[in-house]
Amino acid sequence: MVATLQALRPPRAMRWVTRWRWITVSLVVGALGLFFLIHSWWILVITGGLLIGAFYSYGVAKHRSRIVGEGSEGEALVAKVLDNLPMDARVLHSIQFHSGDKPREIDHLLITHNTMFVIETKYLRGRIVGDVQDREWTLHKRAHKTRSRYKRGFYNPLKQVATQIYHLRSHLESNLSDRWAHECSQIWIQGVVVFAHPQGDSSAVVNHEHGVVSIENLPQYLANYRPPSRASRLSYGLRREICRVLTGH
Repeated sequence: MVATLQALRPPRAMRWVTRWRWITVSLVVGALGLFFLIHSWWILVITGGLLIGAFYSYGVAKHRSRIVGEGSEGEALVAKVLDNLPMDARVLHSIQFHSGDKPREIDHLLITHNTMFVIETKYLRGRIVGDVQDREWTLHKRAHKTRSRYKRGFYNPLKQVATQIYHLRSHLESNLSDRWAHECSQIWIQGVVVFAHPQGDSSAVVNHEHGVVSIENLPQYLANYRPPSRASRLSYGLRREICRVLTGH
């Protein structure tokens, strides 16, 4: 069975939701304090401005909270699948590290004896279309209230996961000892994009050759995956050291 070494944690984006909530509270408290403590016509103008700002920040917090909440729901579904895989592997969720002077975040990392899988979860309701080489894919869906059709583009998740792999390898090789860093440079890291929404239609983009799967087919894809023959196996020691670098223990 899979050994879960790091449980799912709130995504980094949740910090911004918390900040916008605190901004809302601060603006409301400030407006009320001015209104009750200082009696002047120009204070009413400032109070009105503060309340408008609070209304705006509340809207931003609510919007971001909905997006983060939906993403977390999808990650929880994928985490449950990975935690119950009948295979000898280690899995880490919600991996955060710095590379290229920026914070990086990986939804899930599955480490087997021959491959390391970087797994990106997409929780999108609607029909997804796109090509492997496209910069953006397109989501076609209906609005909740009006039921009108609309579409929006989103960055090609295959390119997103390729960037994650580049920075993950760089981070590991920079923080592992020379022996393990050399061994790490020879292993195969496979990117996987998982579409997890029960009302999502990813049939037009599912491509097992390039690692795009639906959550229903994820266990089968992982069990049957074979890395290129040139790739080195991950020794027990390397797997242990990779987990140590990414979890801190």
